[in-house]
Amino acid sequence: MRASSRASSRASVRATTRARATTTTRARATPALVALDRDGVINIDVGAPGVIDAERLVLLPGAARAVRALNDAGVRTCVCTNQTCVGKGYVTERYLVETVHGRLRELLRAEAGAELGEIYYATKTKDEACERRKPAGGMVLEALAAAGVSGEECVFVGDTVTDMQAGARAGVRRALVCTGYGKLMGDALRERNVRLPTTIAMRADDPTLSFPDECFPFDVYEDLNHFVACTLDI
Repeated sequence: MRASSRASSRASVRATTRARATTTTRARATPALVALDRDGVINIDVGAPGVIDAERLVLLPGAARAVRALNDAGVRTCVCTNQTCVGKGYVTERYLVETVHGRLRELLRAEAGAELGEIYYATKTKDEACERRKPAGGMVLEALAAAGVSGEECVFVGDTVTDMQAGARAGVRRALVCTGYGKLMGDALRERNVRLPTTIAMRADDPTLSFPDECFPFDVYEDLNHFVACTLDI
């Protein structure tokens, strides 16, 4: 193949991939339930081993307003979070529930009068078999059952590959935010001049090449506030 032909072919492939990646998310019904990852979605991800000092829990900008907007729209919320810091012995389960999650709820109320629903958490380490810990879908399935809604009526919002896997395995719609570990996706899409929101429909659309096939499709938003604004059309 001549050099000019190869260059033309590569340009065509790039244009096709870019066209797919920039396809905006389709209009969908407002979900009955929004399930949220915690670290990197609602509050700043402080890295391993997680928030083991409640004073280090700091909300991400706009997160409280986003939760309040969901409250006002009558959309139920919950949190599904891996907290292996308990299984590893860094904090007790009581400290996680009463102190860390107590502070989370207090900060949301103080900033925007926002109220979170149930907080589901998985404490087992990766060395222990667990059907609840993400990427397994157990916590999301529990949330669906408790809320009495179907997978089509729920969106799971996360910032990691395991979040998208958990959502897929639970049969719910998925949304990736470009905060926390999702920043890698945001940076990669911006380098390609892709505007958000966008849908990653297949492996060829993923500029990070980090998501397995089971994750697709999922939608990408700047942050939780952007997801809520687009979802509620506000």
